[in-house]
Amino acid sequence: MGRIYEVFVIGMQGEKKTIDVASSEEEFNNTTVAEFKQKLAEKLPQEASDPSALRLLYTSKQLNDTDKFSDHGIKDKATICIIIRLPGGR
Repeated sequence: MGRIYEVFVIGMQGEKKTIDVASSEEEFNNTTVAEFKQKLAEKLPQEASDPSALRLLYTSKQLNDTDKFSDHGIKDKATICIIIRLPGGR
């Protein structure tokens, strides 16, 4: 069995979850934020039922859906924070 590349996510309640992302370094580096959001929706359906409402932060920077993990230097076992975009507000 090969190695699994994974990312830790910190959810809205401060809980830490592990998300399996890829089985190779190349696949991991080429993973887009949109693809990762889909994995989150599968693993955390209660928090990520609408992936378009998710905002992901890595090193205090918001990740755009078209960004690849390699664009931000995201490595195996990195930690990403989840923020939910809420309607309303100013």
